[in-house]
Amino acid sequence: MNDILLISKLSPQDYSNEKRKVFFVLGGMNIAKVENKVVDLLLQEGKMDYKDIVLKYNGVELNVKTQDIPNVVKLLSKENISIYSIFQIYDPD
Repeated sequence: MNDILLISKLSPQDYSNEKRKVFFVLGGMNIAKVENKVVDLLLQEGKMDYKDIVLKYNGVELNVKTQDIPNVVKLLSKENISIYSIFQIYDPD
């Protein structure tokens, strides 16, 4: 497990259509039922495809536009999915 992560700044003023890899640390991702619920919720919204979603042991990485992040938060919160952190991992490329 990494103790140190480099992260990139997310700008709330980014209204571009460029999708970014944004990581959401979520509670309960070690439970298959919660994993399935998260994927189903994200696909239901219609703004994401399977290729935009990568499940991790402690959360989910989404390929998402910056302006869609608040909608993802609302969607997950409404379904009582605990969100502990949201960030974009630094990629030097």
